[in-house]
Amino acid sequence: MLAKKRYIPTLDGWRGLSVIGVILFHGRPGFFADDTLAARLAAHGNIGVDVFFAISGFLICGLLVEEYQRTGDISLRRFYIRRCFRVLPPYYVALGAICAFSLLGVLPVNHTLLPSCLLFYRNYMPLGIDEHGGFYTAHFWSLAVEEHFYLLWPILLFVLKPRRAGKAALLISLLVFGWRELVVYHWPTANFATRTDMRIDALLWGCLAALYFPEIKRFFERVQFSELWLPIAAVVLILEKIQPPGLTLLREILLPALILSTVLQPASLLGQILEWRILRWIGTISYSLYLWQELFLPELASTTAKGAFGHFQHWPANVLAMLLCATLSRYLIEIPMIRLGHRLAASRPNLIAPAHASPALS
Repeated sequence: MLAKKRYIPTLDGWRGLSVIGVILFHGRPGFFADDTLAARLAAHGNIGVDVFFAISGFLICGLLVEEYQRTGDISLRRFYIRRCFRVLPPYYVALGAICAFSLLGVLPVNHTLLPSCLLFYRNYMPLGIDEHGGFYTAHFWSLAVEEHFYLLWPILLFVLKPRRAGKAALLISLLVFGWRELVVYHWPTANFATRTDMRIDALLWGCLAALYFPEIKRFFERVQFSELWLPIAAVVLILEKIQPPGLTLLREILLPALILSTVLQPASLLGQILEWRILRWIGTISYSLYLWQELFLPELASTTAKGAFGHFQHWPANVLAMLLCATLSRYLIEIPMIRLGHRLAASRPNLIAPAHASPALS
């Protein structure tokens, strides 16, 4: 359903913008004075996670559908090999660094939460924003949601095929929204916002954007307005300001639409901004940047690191440190592991036939 062109520059721009928003959100007490306009804007930076989800759903589903159109099948083996080598090596290195600093007595880390990080169910554990030493692993909740999506959606797409998968994605998304509203209504003070059953619709709306991409593209082409991102962004901002009922559903629908408006109209003002080289480069390291940021961004209520490491948790050293770690992770771990994953996925599994098997079956 996606165009044959695999690389979409504006998506790297969106990744860069999103990770900047998340970093500003997490580090706003250290970056801005209280009750300033910048601090109030940074308080909405967590929307960057929803943008990441929308991009993931759009790209993952789009690549799988493209494979189905090209070959008539979806190879789950190749998909999971590529994902494992793409996601796990940099993630476990970052987690290992947190554990190492904890063992050295530098960081306060709740070690009982580490199994949930290793096995990707951190989003079902209390975040423990520092009271219980959970701050430095709290941001891994979103990685758990992504991993659950990677596990479930390709299988669903493989079984249902693209034509029926769209209806299933729409139904599941609406059910998740209904479930979320029901839970919030009965337990308004509880924090369930990180659970997969509460957030996976953010990825599924991205999947729907990929599944119905040709129809969406034809609609955009009929509209004679080259800045379609503008009304969509205005609606998103207004909704965030007034916080109407059903905001989460509207947000998850509008964010993929906003992203697609720049994908299909890259010459628009926002499209040109997203294609700035520096923003796109930040987008290329955004995964590693997301993994490493929390080491250098303790929130106001959190306990800072002990010893000399504490100096790296203050502006501007913290920004330079996270950029350095993310860059090293990108070029020394991510890229080599991605290439290895693609090579292994492209190779055919060795099938060793039993001694009595005929050549035709070997």
